[in-house]
Amino acid sequence: MKHKSAIIAIVIFLVFSSKLLTAQILIGPKAGARVSWLNYESFAEEDFERKPFFGYSAGVTTAFKVKKRFLLQLDIMYSQAGKKLDGTNGPQFRNYAKYHYLNTPIVYKLDFKEALGDRTFKWYVGAGPNVNFWLGGKGELESVELREDNIEQLNYNIIFDSMPANAEFGGLYYEEVNRLQVGLIVSTGLVLEPSPGQSLMIDFRYEWGHSYMAKEDGRFSNIVAYQDNLRARNQAFQLSVAYVFDIINKGKKEKKLYYEN
Repeated sequence: MKHKSAIIAIVIFLVFSSKLLTAQILIGPKAGARVSWLNYESFAEEDFERKPFFGYSAGVTTAFKVKKRFLLQLDIMYSQAGKKLDGTNGPQFRNYAKYHYLNTPIVYKLDFKEALGDRTFKWYVGAGPNVNFWLGGKGELESVELREDNIEQLNYNIIFDSMPANAEFGGLYYEEVNRLQVGLIVSTGLVLEPSPGQSLMIDFRYEWGHSYMAKEDGRFSNIVAYQDNLRARNQAFQLSVAYVFDIINKGKKEKKLYYEN
């Protein structure tokens, strides 16, 4: 818990420190496609096959110019992650889950200006902390035990609580879960400036999760034989596009985005 508090404290300091907030502020919508997977502490490769989960993210991005060529970018995003597990011994088992997150990555970026013929463009590299809050999720489960009870597929909801005596049908209960999860991001991308005061960012990033999703296995209210293992870390690749506006300079030609030439 101490390492989480330290990272959050650093994030708050970076965002709200008056020394970092200069007169140039960029803000705009951002959306992208994601492919994610879980990196388990221990995984039974002989029994299950893992597949990537495809989702999306959408929200708002804000960037503050720190100094020439350096930018601090904060995103506030809804994002999806998940898992796909299939049994290796036939179609008897399948567990597909979708997780919903409030995602707040902070990336410290350094950009470069390049020339291609008579035109110029910018590209950048960046890194920083990633803070995620697990909002909830749902999934689909198929198993031999379910079929024995004449249930072809169980559509379940994730519940962050201990299992009560009158458990909800179709509930997956997590008693000890890390809803606040931290990690790191590395990114690179291109910046195009269609007009003064406006910029199109094309971003590609890798997200490495540090926190385990849960300390103990989740328990299904309807199945005793199977418990959901989430002692795992989220990993993801994301490709996104953002269109930002300089809300302070508002397109003044003498104020270049990111840095002055």
